[in-house]
Amino acid sequence: MKKSEEIYQKLKEKLTDEEIVERYVIPEEISEAERQVVEEAFRAIRMNMLKERSEQQQLLSELMRMKLLIRDYLKNSPYDEAFSFANQLQAYIKIIDRQKQDFAEEIDIHPTRLSRILSGKECPNIELVYRLEKHGGQLIPAIYWWKLHAKQLEYLIQKDEQKRLEESHKVKNHLKFRA
Repeated sequence: MKKSEEIYQKLKEKLTDEEIVERYVIPEEISEAERQVVEEAFRAIRMNMLKERSEQQQLLSELMRMKLLIRDYLKNSPYDEAFSFANQLQAYIKIIDRQKQDFAEEIDIHPTRLSRILSGKECPNIELVYRLEKHGGQLIPAIYWWKLHAKQLEYLIQKDEQKRLEESHKVKNHLKFRA
């Protein structure tokens, strides 16, 4: 008896055929030509499924993709301007297909403030990240939004020597220690 048949017989003792199909993929040796045919058929089924998704399914898919990209960026990557708070918020607005004016109204902030945040001229506050979490149906947690901002601030603190020098001139009577 072939190895795959032995595996099947052992599984058959515990499970029905439907359960085996649902839980296991039984490896089968096939030729390269057969493999290509199977892959092409799978690809066609997959593309058809993608075409038939509802707008809500597409939106959910895009937001989950965004969430996973942000999560991976926050875990493993050095600061990247593409993942700045402003850029990710712009991407979010594009995914949900809203005009900035409408989006500002939905999250109850002034459109000018939203514009300043999107241009990087103003920083988000905690209230805004809570609103973003709620607006997105809790798919993208508030902490992810906040960490995007924090990572950008950390980068600026480490790299912005000009601003550090400008601000140091504003300090009077600073503490002095010998090294």
